[in-house]
Amino acid sequence: MRYVVLLLSSMWLLPADAQTKPILQKQLLNMAQQSKQIQAARKSDATEALKSMVADISQLHTQTLNEIVQSQGWPTKAQVTEQGVRAAFTLVSHSNNLSFQRNMLPLVIQSYMDKQGMSGEAVAIFTDKVSIAQGKKQMFGTQADLINSKVIFFQIENEDSVDQLRAKMGMPSLAEYKTTLEALYGLQ
Repeated sequence: MRYVVLLLSSMWLLPADAQTKPILQKQLLNMAQQSKQIQAARKSDATEALKSMVADISQLHTQTLNEIVQSQGWPTKAQVTEQGVRAAFTLVSHSNNLSFQRNMLPLVIQSYMDKQGMSGEAVAIFTDKVSIAQGKKQMFGTQADLINSKVIFFQIENEDSVDQLRAKMGMPSLAEYKTTLEALYGLQ
């Protein structure tokens, strides 16, 4: 009995971000780090052999995360800390598998709503990317193209309320975002 009391009284000494699944956290962080490196390789003038290897690793990450989610659900802060949750999100957002991304989108949104460590902006960008990839209009106006030295947004589902949606996600208005993009591309 004395040991139980001692154990319970020392629980407050645990760090606030202590995770219940440290092995899973490490796995997610390692895969996310690899995924970030893969993204850099994809954008470079890599050889076909390297591009093929990159695709294989990306597919393996997608399959592994899918198995994790199927067996134990979307990772939470309590299990893997915010860093681990963001690592899982990185893997989903970097995946080339649209079906997987579409299936994970409700879990990503719920994780954001449950304050598990993802930014509203990241969730909005991911939501719009998935919508555009499916041939649908975007909700938040995060996806644009540069055409004839002009920033042109992909179609937006409800342009009249897009600024309110953006504000709810902690993002600037569409006009402010466009100005930022124009400055980024040296169009001002």
